[in-house]
Amino acid sequence: MKTFKQFLGEMKRPKWEVPAAPGTSPIPDDHVRLYHQTHEKNFSKIKREGIKLQHAKGIEGPRAIYADEKGFYGKPEDGRTVEFHVHKSRWNAPYVTGDVEPHSIIAVHKKWHQSSRYIEDSPESKDQTVSGHNDSLLKDKGSDEAKAVRFIKKKYKK
Repeated sequence: MKTFKQFLGEMKRPKWEVPAAPGTSPIPDDHVRLYHQTHEKNFSKIKREGIKLQHAKGIEGPRAIYADEKGFYGKPEDGRTVEFHVHKSRWNAPYVTGDVEPHSIIAVHKKWHQSSRYIEDSPESKDQTVSGHNDSLLKDKGSDEAKAVRFIKKKYKK
């Protein structure tokens, strides 16, 4: 488990950014973009190791890495989504054959990322958030809105 100080240290690193919106990052021509929904607790390991067939539960049918071009359990922007690409020959709807390697992971999307992108896309909303106008949203510490406000305040703190 990370200490709060380690967490803050990670926030200062350039990699601590909200990923581009789902579907906007380029992929190779002969590949297909797919979305796999999973628990956020799996994100760190997936970023490091990829999506491994050995961890598949097989709840929906055969043991496989289930994914979809539009989101298997919902829209990718709704969060808890790993966006990745594989060669078209490995896509056998509704699953991918074999493991998904880390270099094929485009992004992991959390629900609060959408709120954060919305704030960042509006200079007025961003300025209001940084100045404390939206601090009332911080009362519910675990909410997606609170996470987005904290992120924006930290990123653009003057």
